[in-house]
Amino acid sequence: MLFGEYSLICNSMGLVVPFRSVSAKWDWMDQSEEVSFSLKSNTHLRDFHRFLETKADYCEMLDLSLMKQELETGLYFRSTIPQGYGAGSSGALVAAVYQRYATDNTPRSVDDLRPFLAGMEAFFHGNSSGIDPISCYLGETVLIDENGNIRCIENPLSDTNTGIQVYLIDTKLPRETTKLMRHFEAQLHHYSFFKKLRDLFIPAVNQTIQHFRNGESDLFFEAMKTISTFELNYFEPMVPDEMRSFWKQGADSANYFMKLCGSGGGGYLLVFTTDETSLQNIADNFEVIPLN
Repeated sequence: MLFGEYSLICNSMGLVVPFRSVSAKWDWMDQSEEVSFSLKSNTHLRDFHRFLETKADYCEMLDLSLMKQELETGLYFRSTIPQGYGAGSSGALVAAVYQRYATDNTPRSVDDLRPFLAGMEAFFHGNSSGIDPISCYLGETVLIDENGNIRCIENPLSDTNTGIQVYLIDTKLPRETTKLMRHFEAQLHHYSFFKKLRDLFIPAVNQTIQHFRNGESDLFFEAMKTISTFELNYFEPMVPDEMRSFWKQGADSANYFMKLCGSGGGGYLLVFTTDETSLQNIADNFEVIPLN
């Protein structure tokens, strides 16, 4: 998710793009050379299956009997998507379960799918917008507009003429998404935080998406500065201590702007710039991965 983490819960726009450098597929434990990983995946899927069994809608709309049978015979999810990185690992798993086990009663339209998949992904995070699994299921760039409508669009990252360069930073730091989500939800109960989010952060998110899609680099970076500064100041647990000096240096110099990727706290972070050489101080300490 390029834009909309956290703010989607408060009805902002959102933009999710496919991350095709990683992949995942179903496989069987008796054919796997990754014994430890396949066992861990299978065990985790059994926990997920038990969660789904407690929900009447999923019992009706997913073939959970087949899922249980296949798990007992060694099915697992072989994935190169790093977990806890904001790269959509849980969204990919939810999409794969839906694709494999959906019955004729299961929602098929994108609008109906969103709450259905969000409820499934809630197992992993405690709360979900449902957008990551939809993007993974469709394999397309997904836009959530100002009215909450969902549609597939052309990937803005494919336009190399805008001058907007996008990178992932691998912090190599672990994180707990559920804990961070609970912190954010608790903050929403404080009116001063909610008002700042509503009046400053969400408009900047919406503007950034619009300018990014239109290739309006100057306006994009103006809005991006608001997002980056806001997250640094008000999303403190989500911005790793190890990254704060780099984050602030970019915003102060306007050479680059960093933002959260997913829940933050570790894993990947996003950085936007017009000149990759401005990221050298970051690249000397962390892996920087181009997305364009």
